Amino acid sequence: EQVGGDTEKSIRAISDEVTRLATTFGVPSDKLIKVAGTLRQAGLNATQTKNALEALAKTDISPSFESIEKTADGAIAVMAQFGFASKDLEKVLGQVNTVSKAYAAESGDYIDAIKRTGGAFSLASGEGKDANKTFAQFLGLFTSIRATTREAPESIATGLRNITSRLQRDTTRN
Repeated sequence: EQVGGDTEKSIRAISDEVTRLATTFGVPSDKLIKVAGTLRQAGLNATQTKNALEALAKTDISPSFESIEKTADGAIAVMAQFGFASKDLEKVLGQVNTVSKAYAAESGDYIDAIKRTGGAFSLASGEGKDANKTFAQFLGLFTSIRATTREAPESIATGLRNITSRLQRDTTRN
């Protein structure tokens, strides 16, 4: 309530959601409460936080994701950088999970890449408001480079950020 300034009813809804998710998915409630606080501090309202918590709870039981806290940071980044809403997170994180299962990269690698490069890539893509297309292109490019070079995910993300930033300069394009 102190973080977001919501009503007691809204906070109760988050609390009830934490209890439901802890019971349904076996995710420790203290982790969910901590993540809820992180989401609220990132500017999500009570309804958005509730939406995001379910998607994040499902990643905690998936073997390809590291920790719910790290995934929450990635979720915040993907919403801010690609323009997804909290209600889209289950689909977005599902895409990350699917790609990581099919190729030689962990979901955490994608989360790190999103945090390091997502904003620059999204801005440089010029796709406008089509977050799905831009995000799919980002996943594809990162996966392709990772599979071809076997470079560390941090190196790939840094390289992509540098390239996309330079492509935005008028002097580079001319």
